[in-house]
Formats: sequence, structure tokens, C-alpha cells
Amino acid sequence: MNQMNRQQVVSTVLENRQLCREHYRLVLHVPEFAPTEPGQFIQVSCRPMELAGEFSTELQWDEEGRPEVCGAELAGRMALLRRPFSLAGRKQMTNGVELHLIHRVGGVGTQWLSNLAAGEQVGVLGPLGNRFDQSRQDGTAILVGGGVGIPPMLYLAERLAGRKAVAFCGALSRDLLPLTIVEGGGPPPPHIAEAPASQERRPPVYSVEEFSRHGIPTVISTDDGSFGFRGFVTQALERYLDAYLTDIEARDRAVIYTCGPEGMMKRVAEIAVNRQIECQVAVERAMACGMGTCQSCVIRVRKPDPAKPPMAGKDWCYRLACTDGPVFKGSDLLW
Repeated sequence: MNQMNRQQVVSTVLENRQLCREHYRLVLHVPEFAPTEPGQFIQVSCRPMELAGEFSTELQWDEEGRPEVCGAELAGRMALLRRPFSLAGRKQMTNGVELHLIHRVGGVGTQWLSNLAAGEQVGVLGPLGNRFDQSRQDGTAILVGGGVGIPPMLYLAERLAGRKAVAFCGALSRDLLPLTIVEGGGPPPPHIAEAPASQERRPPVYSVEEFSRHGIPTVISTDDGSFGFRGFVTQALERYLDAYLTDIEARDRAVIYTCGPEGMMKRVAEIAVNRQIECQVAVERAMACGMGTCQSCVIRVRKPDPAKPPMAGKDWCYRLACTDGPVFKGSDLLW
């Protein structure tokens, strides 16, 4: 994706709905926005628009020579930097574009976002980063999302509608799943139902409305067993692969897409490498600018040719999650 397509716009809140205990769906309207793809993200200014450009640059002193607190970001708790959010969806409307975000309250910035009401304005910068490669269409697409890594999987599911795909979604507990659960879920697809199911090997079924509307069955896992598979989402993934994707040719055609906590993504990449399955990872990093300026989101990756720069003579180098990523090949990442 061309980074020069990015733009800074003022958006209007259409919806800000709580999905579960800590997650919110935020729908923003903009008159126009550059083309976007699953895997890309935007930077959101988590402060009132009238204060978006106001920052303290000089100290003021009182009569006794003590520094005075001045500026909104010093007088009270307020997010100074924009926050990065993966796109959970996009809709082209007759009067503009809807950008869909799902965020989890974790600090002053996301707390401010959770209190937004319809009609309020929010500053947005984007689109940023690269995208998931969807060019391989003859195999199974396997979507693995954990926690706040689930949103980009929802956007990807839209683009994969009609293709053979399966989704895995993990959370600590059911009340932290930002998804619409379909009780019962119906039978698994024919190609999945061929293998016998058991308590420890539950087949993917149409249990999540956000995926089932695109014809994609899902496996849900919770660490505490409050819903679905009890355990880590990576454990559920392994059991699916070993039960339903045993053919070498099928594994050669499959692609795993993943986003979530770093420990989860690292394990997903290991699982893929061990089974010789292509894996694409949307990494999570603290991104202060999102444009490659601050150099705060570096990640180590393998180099195809150790003799070439950067860092000639080494078989690895640093890349930026914001501009070189956030999507990388799982086999290239050096965690």
C-alpha cells in the first residue's frame, strides 16, 4: 500500500456501543477516505478536537518562582499521542465512508473514546501500514484472533466471503469476547464434519454472527472455559490442523492470518512453521506516530541476504511495524 495515500481527517461518531465488559464498537463517518485493506490501521486522536493541536511548550512561573501547571495535557489526564487501531471494517456509503473500530478500555486514551457520543468529532490519520496478502485462493484461509487482535480478522472475513475459511477467536473469558454469539451454531460445514468430533476436538461451527454471515465457521476458546474450548486459542488451532488439515497438499495451499497478544502470535507462527503452512502476522507494537518518524515500533526480522545492508554481515535487521508492517511473514519474525 502506498503510504502517501494517508490523510488527516475529522470524523463524526455514528455509533459507540459497548460489546462486552471492556470492548466498544466505534463507528466513524468521514466524507471521503483513501482505499483500505484488511491488516491496515489508523491513528486516532483521543482528545477533544478543540484541544487536538494545543500542547504546552513553555513553562509559566508563579510569584514565588514555582512552575505553574498550564495546558490541557498538564492540567488533567489526557492522551498526548494518537492511538493506533486496526480496522474492523469499512462501508462505502452514498454520503461518505464508515470506518469501524473495536477497542478495549485500557488507559486514558481508550477511556476517553469509550465516553464519546454520536455526533461528536474525532481526529483520524490514515490509512497506515501494509495489508494481508489474499492472493492465494485455492486453499483454506485460517483466521486466528486473540483479544484486541480479533477486529482485523472481522475485516478480513468480509473480503474472504465465499472462500473456504475458518476462524479461531480467543479471550480470557466469555465476557471479554467482542462478538455476537449464535447459540447452537448449527452443524459444521461438510468438509469439516468428515472428522469425528469430541469434547477435546470441537469442530468449527457457525457460532459467531460476524463470521457466519460470510459463510465462515468459528471455534471460540476461553482460558477459563466459560465458553467454547477450554484453553488457549493456539491449542484449539493445533487440534483443528491435526484433525482436519492432515493432507500435505492441503497444508501447502492453506494460509494462516493472525493478530493478537505477542505470545499468542509467536506460538501461531511456530505452529505454522512446524506444519509448513504459510503464516501472516499483524504485529502489535506501541506506535507513537504511525508513519515511521519516531522509530518507536521496531521489530527484528530475518534478512534474505545477510551480505546486503542494512546491517551487512548479519542475518537479521530491524524493521518498522508501522511502515514495513504491521503484516509480516511469520517465518521472518525474530521475537
